[in-house]
Amino acid sequence: MMDLAIVRYPRTGSAKAVYSALNQICEMSGGKLLCSRSPSRAACAFALYVVIWLIPGVGIASEVLEQRFDGIVAPRQWVQVVPKVDGVISRILFAPGQRVSKGDVLFEMDADDYAIDVRVAQSELAEARARLSMAEDAAERQAELLKKNATAKQLARQTEIEVEIARAIVARNESALAKAQLALSRTHIAAPLSGTVGRPHVAPGAFVEATTGTVLAEIAQLDPILVSFNVPYVERQRAFDKAGTSTVSELFQRSTLSLELPSGRIYEHSGKPEYSGGEIDQSTGMMTLWAEFSNPGNVLVPGLKVHVISRFID
Repeated sequence: MMDLAIVRYPRTGSAKAVYSALNQICEMSGGKLLCSRSPSRAACAFALYVVIWLIPGVGIASEVLEQRFDGIVAPRQWVQVVPKVDGVISRILFAPGQRVSKGDVLFEMDADDYAIDVRVAQSELAEARARLSMAEDAAERQAELLKKNATAKQLARQTEIEVEIARAIVARNESALAKAQLALSRTHIAAPLSGTVGRPHVAPGAFVEATTGTVLAEIAQLDPILVSFNVPYVERQRAFDKAGTSTVSELFQRSTLSLELPSGRIYEHSGKPEYSGGEIDQSTGMMTLWAEFSNPGNVLVPGLKVHVISRFID
């Protein structure tokens, strides 16, 4: 991006003053005016406009409101991986610091007991379905006999009730099978979101319980990543006044953010304001704002202190 140079010239006065400003710009570019006699003020003003846009490094600069705030890097999202069933950890399938995708299996548990529960549930469901088939056959025969007045209505009604009971038992066993299959699937503990996984907090052979909330590992989403920074309320209002709006979304659209790292280097990716807190810290008079930055190389890590540079272009 070219650097901008602001050249001041009088809005009123003689053509000589405008001509002088034009000379100033030409000297900045290492050139000079082609004509030596003073033209009219209108001609100079037009030439000045043309030169400003044609000379590299010279431009019409918009007024920029720049503000600097202290910021802290935080994960975009952060979760703890916990077991949902009791069991013994048999395998750990990741390395600390590895990037994982949502659904990747991180831990495996000994699944033998849960596999047996599934087979038992499957056999009980098969038995229930067979009993339902027998009940339906019996009810169908009684219905035919009832049409011929060869059986009692009470007996026919009883076989219909037995069918309803058999169907309920089938439904109950289907639920039991689904529950057993779900428990079996939970012996493979998967990543609930994409991100960077930390070190495992358990080792193979450890017994874990779902009810105790044992933390197996932690995953942080670091790309994109968030930066929180505190803004004095008066500075926030100053930006609103400058923008001529009271709408946060409009102010965010007209703002650009950059980061200064602890080394003093400017971070290569610009950010965008994400959202602002709705309350003011009464002890400091500050409001907390959040911004999102791309972080493909994990340069930004949670807890890093940075300077947030906010620029609002009028």
